[in-house]
Amino acid sequence: MRHVSGDKEAIKAKFIATQKLNAETQLEQLDFDGVEKNVEVVWEKHIPQWVDQYVESDNPDMVVKTGNRTETLFYTPTDWQLLRDCSAPLMIAAEKKWRKTPNVLAAVDLESANTSKQDLNHKVLKQASALAEHQGAELFVCYTIPFSPPLRDLGMQYVDELENAAEQKLKPVIEALAAQYKIPTENFIQHVGQPERVIPSTAADVKAGLVVMGTVGRKGITGKIIGNTAEKVLKLLKSDVIALKPDS
Repeated sequence: MRHVSGDKEAIKAKFIATQKLNAETQLEQLDFDGVEKNVEVVWEKHIPQWVDQYVESDNPDMVVKTGNRTETLFYTPTDWQLLRDCSAPLMIAAEKKWRKTPNVLAAVDLESANTSKQDLNHKVLKQASALAEHQGAELFVCYTIPFSPPLRDLGMQYVDELENAAEQKLKPVIEALAAQYKIPTENFIQHVGQPERVIPSTAADVKAGLVVMGTVGRKGITGKIIGNTAEKVLKLLKSDVIALKPDS
């Protein structure tokens, strides 16, 4: 190995050339139906920062990455950094899926009165609807009804009561969205709980191979301590994920 140190640049160049050839070979096996494609392989230590710069300069329609969903106190995976910082739509492909399924699940906040969150809902539903139509898949919509664990433990909140109240309150909202995006009203699913548990369990129930959701990533200490919903969802979700940011 003593002869390797003097040839670092040559080894790096050979590695990049090999990866580029592998990527081009794989692309040739896929049907892009006349879409122009180009392969560029880069050697980069700080991937999220490089992606941010690329998105800023080239404005891609989507960033796609294979998943790596393990976090420790001192390590934040690239996936999570991209969820927080990447301004382009981000697709994280699952390495190990629970099954081969074509259905699509859109996760939205149906009760928010915030205009930006409502706009994000429409962005999520529009993207999910287009993907479901393209794949010939069935589209489902998931909403997590918020609750207070302390009040539940004290017997002051009951899951069935919260779900019944939400069903009545959100009926006109669901009917309007169902008509706009041509989704059967029975495909709107509402459960009390925490989004990081409700969304993965709902995805499993409806056999969703793809989940589309919005994300507003917290940064710094706040993100580390409180966490981000999209990041927490990734821990349990075994399907592809598309995360969309609000329009700036």
